[in-house]
Amino acid sequence: MRLRDKIAIVTGGGQGIGRATARLFAREGAKVVIASRTEAKLAQVKKEIEAEGGQVLAVPTDVAKSEEVKALVDATGDRFGGLDVLVNNAGIGLHLPVDEVETADYDRVMDTNLRGMYHGCHFAVPLLKARGGGAIINISSVHGVDGSPLNTVYAATKGGIIGCTRGLAAELALHRIRVNTISPGAIWLEMYEENILKQVKAEDQGEFVQRFGEGMKDSHKYFQPLEVVGMPNDIAHCALYLAADESRFVTGQNIVVDGGLTTYLSPYAPPGSRQKMEAAGEPMRAWMAEHQVS
Repeated sequence: MRLRDKIAIVTGGGQGIGRATARLFAREGAKVVIASRTEAKLAQVKKEIEAEGGQVLAVPTDVAKSEEVKALVDATGDRFGGLDVLVNNAGIGLHLPVDEVETADYDRVMDTNLRGMYHGCHFAVPLLKARGGGAIINISSVHGVDGSPLNTVYAATKGGIIGCTRGLAAELALHRIRVNTISPGAIWLEMYEENILKQVKAEDQGEFVQRFGEGMKDSHKYFQPLEVVGMPNDIAHCALYLAADESRFVTGQNIVVDGGLTTYLSPYAPPGSRQKMEAAGEPMRAWMAEHQVS
């Protein structure tokens, strides 16, 4: 087990990348603390980890609120006696033209994505120092590396995470605390499936899943040159490497896990991929047109 006896906090642990990371860490021997604003999702992930024999603590947390992050870190120390790994994964998106972004929108995304990462580091670093070192893994995005329309605020937070990582890596190296970033590309998340199902009448959802359960992911193959669907576990395995002792000589880095998305100069997608995406989704769209919620 690569994380035997290590203690890890994973924010945004109720779904998606956070859920996959927490489950993988637990399988690799870590005692895991999961944090999220949604208690029901935390409870489900806690149940999944415990069913596999893992040790887990679930702490409802809004990372935008410093007092809640402090309580999260305190609870970790009280329950498990320290901290070795912090994964700052919690984040939210915003997809609007810059002239339509209100101050409240800007503050909401900044407070969660960038301030939330700062809160995690601020309160966790003393515990990491007390352990004689550790690892901080910040989850950014390809939007922090390359530009795309309607993502200016989100990109600002993700670019800020990358810059902050490099500063922290230099600051904390003397304490043997490694700080790295993972920038995911197009990752298929549970919420995408949930949002698609909401558009289908309840009585038709069973048939929809039977017909398109796997097919609804197909368009995600064509966001990047590598025609595979990026999944949360692809990011979790990178996080595992950065949390484990194998990466003891790696700090201050931004590892892009994107199937080659950022290798292209095209502003949106590889050549021909837009047509492939449209073709992949056409059977599903045609069926939904007949069974859509009015």
